Amino acid sequence: MNHALCNRCKQVVASQAVERDGKVYLAKSCPTCGPTETLISADARRYWNKHALDTGFTYRGCTIQCLGCDHGKSPSIVFIDITNRCNMNCPICVNNTPSDGFSFDPPLEYFEKIFKHFSTFKRPPAMQLFGGEPTVRNDLFDIIELAKSYGLRARILTNGIRLADEDYCRRLVETRVKLLLAYDGCNPEMYRSLRGTEKAMHLKQKALDNIGKIGRGRVTLMTVLSKDYNANELPDFFRFCHERRDYIEAIYFLPLAHTWDPAEWDYQPEQMTTEDLEILVDAAFPNDHIEFLPAAFLSTLRNLMRCLRVKNLPFMGAHPNCESMYLMFSNGEEYVPFSRYLRSSPMDTARALMEAEKRMAARLERFDRSALGRTLEKVGLKDTALFLMGILAVGGVMRRHVNFGAVLKGSGRLGRWYHGVSAVAQMAFGARTRRVLAKHMNIQGALEVLALPLEDLTNIESDRMERCPSAFAYYDPCDDEVRAVPFCAWNTLHRKEALHKVAEFYGTAQAGGDLLAAGGRSRRR
Repeated sequence: MNHALCNRCKQVVASQAVERDGKVYLAKSCPTCGPTETLISADARRYWNKHALDTGFTYRGCTIQCLGCDHGKSPSIVFIDITNRCNMNCPICVNNTPSDGFSFDPPLEYFEKIFKHFSTFKRPPAMQLFGGEPTVRNDLFDIIELAKSYGLRARILTNGIRLADEDYCRRLVETRVKLLLAYDGCNPEMYRSLRGTEKAMHLKQKALDNIGKIGRGRVTLMTVLSKDYNANELPDFFRFCHERRDYIEAIYFLPLAHTWDPAEWDYQPEQMTTEDLEILVDAAFPNDHIEFLPAAFLSTLRNLMRCLRVKNLPFMGAHPNCESMYLMFSNGEEYVPFSRYLRSSPMDTARALMEAEKRMAARLERFDRSALGRTLEKVGLKDTALFLMGILAVGGVMRRHVNFGAVLKGSGRLGRWYHGVSAVAQMAFGARTRRVLAKHMNIQGALEVLALPLEDLTNIESDRMERCPSAFAYYDPCDDEVRAVPFCAWNTLHRKEALHKVAEFYGTAQAGGDLLAAGGRSRRR
């Protein structure tokens, strides 16, 4: 049974998704306060379409008591707060760190406890360094090297301000960490009102220019969408990304989350949901119908992904109504929705892939037991055989659902056939994907677009948390244990309590201290 928090008393109560007037609400039944509800989707059709792609999950009964949870999950992405200081003071700060009332800057030994713990996992997760602002720590590069020493991939979510310094940016890029940079577009008013200063926009743009100039970095943009400020500028935003497609590889859109105290800042914008983000992206391409899929969808195609050598799926196992995903393809001049290359809708194509996955599961079971499979493994050709099997399976779906005339170069059926076969053969034997695309396809690159949900107390659901593949981790010094808390529950329920305990243990908690890095200002709106 799904559970949530009562809107009034915040106790854990039974809940369920209900549809009304084309929207979806999380309806709750509290024995003390009676019924309450929270809007969780602005578009019921989109919500249920994604839900229908779920292949099922065996729930064990999440009670939303994350600090004592014993479900033993293995997250694919682990976020780590490394400081709560920041060189900005955004009114819309997701973590609301200026209100912590203590300083959080644990020593390297704290991070070593966490890295050592996750390095023992069969599939070690990526370590995403979070804050506050990670770049305000002078020992950030030591933390990155420490993660690498345990064989872990490091990611950094930064506001980008320090990366406006080319030398610092170069040093960070050369560590080969994955960069996620907060950038909300080119509207100065967005930054004046929601980020506290227009100067931040220019510094972030300088940071992106530096990454492009250095030439070895790839960056994902973390973009807050607000209906009042930047939602109508998405066409220009996609053009901006296309001009920088050599180093901007993805956009993660976040709805404007209400993290501030209304008594301190009298701003009450319309509540946004994941489907609101999808609708805004759809509106940016008026000649197309953009239909997002669950970000976890590819993880339901486990056998096909195995054959095609697709690894490290970050949203594997997530609830279908958590993150959602779409792909834009470059035709060399602009980004266009990938639906332009399909004969049917993305949803119909996804359903066909699910059927192909069922057939592939049975086929691989027979192949792994067969004499042919064992022989190919001995001579080192099994992976190539599996890749070709995957290509054939996916190719069968593509033949029915993809418009090859739009995808492949060449004139006439024979010319397109040549380019298609050549592309498959070259990729099967390890050719670089970008080179294959340039030679054989009209698609010259892709932009991953994600719509991320941000949780607050009223829309947390136990079903989503139990399946969450993203977790915040911290070392509990009292119990000498590393704990992982589902992403959606960390900021709203547990972050302040957990980090304060750590800060007190290491003697870094300075009650009432300045949580802003040098050059910052107090949190006033």
